[in-house]
Amino acid sequence: MRGDPVESSDTSPDRHAFVEYHRPALERDEARHNVLLSVLGRVAADEGAKARWWSFDEPGACAAQSPDFPIVLGDLSQPQCRALAEATRALDYPAVVGPDRTAVWFAERATELGIAFAAPIPEQIHALRDPPRYPGSPGEARLVGPDDAGLLFDWMVAFIDEAVPHQRPPSREQVTRFAADARFMLWVVDGEPVSMAGIARRLTDTAAIAPVYTPVHLRQRGYAGSVTAAIVDLIFAEGRTTACLYTDLRNPYSNRCYAKIGFKPLCLSWHYERARTEPAPPVHVRS
Repeated sequence: MRGDPVESSDTSPDRHAFVEYHRPALERDEARHNVLLSVLGRVAADEGAKARWWSFDEPGACAAQSPDFPIVLGDLSQPQCRALAEATRALDYPAVVGPDRTAVWFAERATELGIAFAAPIPEQIHALRDPPRYPGSPGEARLVGPDDAGLLFDWMVAFIDEAVPHQRPPSREQVTRFAADARFMLWVVDGEPVSMAGIARRLTDTAAIAPVYTPVHLRQRGYAGSVTAAIVDLIFAEGRTTACLYTDLRNPYSNRCYAKIGFKPLCLSWHYERARTEPAPPVHVRS
């Protein structure tokens, strides 16, 4: 039996009970559930967060949404995903994401209910638990500092425009905080930055890497792989045991790049943006 999700919001008194019930099960594979665990961390920490969450009876069978961000799915079965799509039918959520086929199952039922989605984005979550292999490019890594905030902002906007146009770009104030938070590194050649990588999420034992960006005229020289390897070393130096990142399966170059460093595929992850026009045909990717 599928069961039905119990929905709660930021005004519900059970936010901590929800997090403590589901988090241990999700933490058994932090890389697979890195986004959802980050959302749960915000739910637990911020009593004023305008969040939603949905819970089934099994630990790990849940979903959550931060304001204006996608619904993020946990370890849900196909019937549970369909039930959640029915329960959220009236909500104006921007997207739904989840590991393996969870988002596919959700979107299939939501489409049957009349909700339209853009073409789904097939992604792969990769994980690395061993020392990274550097590509051997000239140069060296260094942490981003306050003086790099302008460059960091420009490169983040360029990355979003090119790779994830559905995402909202950060403000200059946010980027200034990033530059002071020891979460971004640059690869520098002859004193000039040529590539960047950042830590998007820090969990107990895992950190997720994003974004990774190299200007177009500097690509295919190993700079992206070099700065990614350097950020992996930073993650391990902080005491974490796993680095993870997402790749778009429609971009074979990035998948090869990270494989050379040592990343290994962990699971698929699908991203379905809501469409305001006609639904696009599905994308079929062999698992």
